[in-house]
Amino acid sequence: MNDKNEIRKLIKEKREALSIEDKAAYDEAIFNKIILLEQYKNSKIIFIYVSFDKEVDTFRIINHALENNKTICVPKVISKSEGMKAVKIESINELTAGKYGILEPKESNNIINADKIDLIISPGVAFDSSGYRVGYGGGFYDRFLSNVNDNVPVIAMSYDFQFIDKVPREDFDKPVDFVVTN
Repeated sequence: MNDKNEIRKLIKEKREALSIEDKAAYDEAIFNKIILLEQYKNSKIIFIYVSFDKEVDTFRIINHALENNKTICVPKVISKSEGMKAVKIESINELTAGKYGILEPKESNNIINADKIDLIISPGVAFDSSGYRVGYGGGFYDRFLSNVNDNVPVIAMSYDFQFIDKVPREDFDKPVDFVVTN
């Protein structure tokens, strides 16, 4: 499969077909793996996506990190041209539906500079074994990752069926360091 839109459609259909029970079990397995990672344990400032639709749940990870005195920042889309910023939150309750229907901070006055982040948990629709990903097509993460220090670990989370042989790549695509699955 060479067409990113085809890949997005196929994987989204598979995610939609997940039963509530399977999704809960997969999310639990991924959560338990994430919180045991040295990269997670050693992090102080985490940039993490806010899950929506049938993505791997991030709410539990966000709450766990906040309970463990980690600084959490989540994406806030500024515009297509300006991309997104990392905005610090103290609670999930600070989020409201943004431009794309994804929960994001209401305000953008707590922006965290990308060079302060020490762990990134990135979304994606599909992944390959080299860490390349198919996102949602806006290029927001690839642009954001280009401003982050190269030594900052970038982790993605996915269900096992989101792996494909090879993701179509473009010059600006940034791979993740590894993917945690169920």
